[in-house]
Amino acid sequence: MTVVRTLLALAFSVATLAYADINIGESVPTSGLAGDTGKALALGASIYFGRVNAQGGINGEHINLITRDDGYDAARTLANTRDLIDKENAVALIGYYGTTPLQELIKSKILDTSGISLVGAYTGADSVRTGASAYFFQTRAGYTQEVEKIVSLLNDHLGVTRIAVLAQKDGFGEAGYAAVKEELAKRKLTLAGEGWYDKNSGDTNAAAQELAKVNPEAIIMVAISKPAGTFAKQYKALGGTSQLYGLSPIQYDEVTKLVGIGNAHGIGLSQVFPAPTNAQLKLVRDFQKDAEPFLKTGDYPSYALLEGYISARLVTEAIKRAGKTPTRASVYAALNNMKRFDLGGFIVDFSDKKRLGSNFVELTMISPTGTLTR
Repeated sequence: MTVVRTLLALAFSVATLAYADINIGESVPTSGLAGDTGKALALGASIYFGRVNAQGGINGEHINLITRDDGYDAARTLANTRDLIDKENAVALIGYYGTTPLQELIKSKILDTSGISLVGAYTGADSVRTGASAYFFQTRAGYTQEVEKIVSLLNDHLGVTRIAVLAQKDGFGEAGYAAVKEELAKRKLTLAGEGWYDKNSGDTNAAAQELAKVNPEAIIMVAISKPAGTFAKQYKALGGTSQLYGLSPIQYDEVTKLVGIGNAHGIGLSQVFPAPTNAQLKLVRDFQKDAEPFLKTGDYPSYALLEGYISARLVTEAIKRAGKTPTRASVYAALNNMKRFDLGGFIVDFSDKKRLGSNFVELTMISPTGTLTR
């Protein structure tokens, strides 16, 4: 049993010490290629709900986080969602994972027909961000904004013109790929090369060989953590010298554990939440205090852990505002009227029918010690 799985089980036990009266549903991959990130999202949410329950819950009622494993498969995501709504009577959903699962979820209209809110999803694709569903409340900036930040640094500030892309073959990869092409076109540039890998296998060998032949000045990785790590290792072994940059779905701690600090050092990553080590923010201080019992000695709290924690805080606030007996409709109304909610240095704003709660983006880099510099 992995450390992450053990910690997740411990957190769930804390979150459900008493009979849970308020059910919150979540569908994430807790197995497969994206399993570590999915478990971290669920753990982060469970840690915060555990805190709320330990303090007596909300109006005497405890929160029960019901997490279903979807293996990063859209069909399973839809089946889990129906189960969470129809069988578990969830009043809200939280922290889903992946572009393609979210595209299918939005397309199915399950959120709209059930009148249930989804708070936070691990995707920044425009296809699920803009006018997708009034019931989807997003907590993170989009891939377009992340790519703009990276390309601006590379081209506008560093003079880099030969930029290639590594992308995953699915809705996520296509969204990031399109954003890179569009951002380069604004500067009258074209892609120096492209490499793709299969979503299910995560095999990046062919992509590494293809891009090593080109060896551009920089490569933007539209990838998740494990394929990004294996690509970096393979690419460097083939003699590639490009500066590697990745989008926020890449968790730096997963990369360093998978391929070692030597292969991870120097990878740049865009982030859509404050650094989970930035104790200058009250949000992060609270998060660190709550997460500390669930971290192995020497481990750093991850961005995915913080993302799940933030989504749980928002859902909790909405439940508090929803009245003594929260329903799907009252939770939705509370979220719909959540104006510039300050979580302690990180503001989420759903006022004026906004559904994109944050535009925060910053760039980081994996240091020689395996930590992040900003």
